[in-house]
Amino acid sequence: MKGISIGIVCIALIFALGGQVSAQGQITTTGTNYGASTMTFSPMDQDHWVAEVEQLGVRVDDTGKGPFHLLSTDIKMIMYGEKAGVQYYGYETHVDKDGDKIIWEIWGLPNSNKGKGKIIASTGKFAGAEGTVDFELLNPPKGFPEGTTRTVCREYMKIVLKAPL
Repeated sequence: MKGISIGIVCIALIFALGGQVSAQGQITTTGTNYGASTMTFSPMDQDHWVAEVEQLGVRVDDTGKGPFHLLSTDIKMIMYGEKAGVQYYGYETHVDKDGDKIIWEIWGLPNSNKGKGKIIASTGKFAGAEGTVDFELLNPPKGFPEGTTRTVCREYMKIVLKAPL
């Protein structure tokens, strides 16, 4: 009887640890991306325009710690505007202090300040990561110096890491 009890405890422990290791590879994180943006604006005609936007900034995780806190960000987008609204598409790169990267493909939802994205590449400790992001552009403060703008973006990331951090 004692042997059966020990066996059951061992099996339960294996399943418990296996679940914990698996759970460590799945991360849900929220944070805010702050950055300074530059825009090259090209009017097409009275009702249409195209713009190229680059934002350099930092992502601040809500927890104030963890692998996605204080990541440098570089976002490059193409925007198209018309009377019906604005559409945008681009790429966001997150880089940690060691130079390890996660690269996202991002796109805006029509007639909205919201967007989505997915991981398309990753390096270093993030290699093999898969995930999605939902984001919302918030009202930014006035840019300084003249000709620059500020961007504040709320991010909700769901990431599965190949190896736990």
